[in-house]
Amino acid sequence: MAELLTLARPYAKAAFAFASEQGATDNWSNVLQVLSAAVQDEAFSAYLSRPELTPVEQVNLFAKVLGESQTAEVSNFLTLLAENDRLSLLPEIEAEYELLKSQNNNVVDVVIETALPITSVQEQLLVDALKKRFNAEVKATVEVNPALIAGVVIRAGDQVIDDSALNKLEKMRTRLLA
Repeated sequence: MAELLTLARPYAKAAFAFASEQGATDNWSNVLQVLSAAVQDEAFSAYLSRPELTPVEQVNLFAKVLGESQTAEVSNFLTLLAENDRLSLLPEIEAEYELLKSQNNNVVDVVIETALPITSVQEQLLVDALKKRFNAEVKATVEVNPALIAGVVIRAGDQVIDDSALNKLEKMRTRLLA
């Protein structure tokens, strides 16, 4: 996974830089989302990876998927990916692009895992605390994970705040076995 992200990152950065210059970050976001979904479709992906298809034919397949959203710039981007055999990286490119877009807009995507459902007031308190911590707007998604036993795990990019009972029990277990 990390290797795919490493390969995808330069393409995402280039697409984001170009889209920013053109003032079209939302358009590119939509296009990359469609392209990513197409590549993740098993039938489309199987057809796309046929060895007899040339890069031009592969790009033409995407043109049919995108319809009027296919611009010359998107075609050039897809051609570059096809020639370097990187079309399968589109989901990772899209994810990295969205991360760059969020960072540019000073927005942090956060996943809050809780052992039990939380109220909207509790969620807002967590979001407010995270806004102060990250000095950015926070877009939170709450997930319930009973395996945590109690507490909360917060994931923001590569940062993890684990204040769950499960984590504390694991640490205690490690210390006892050491």
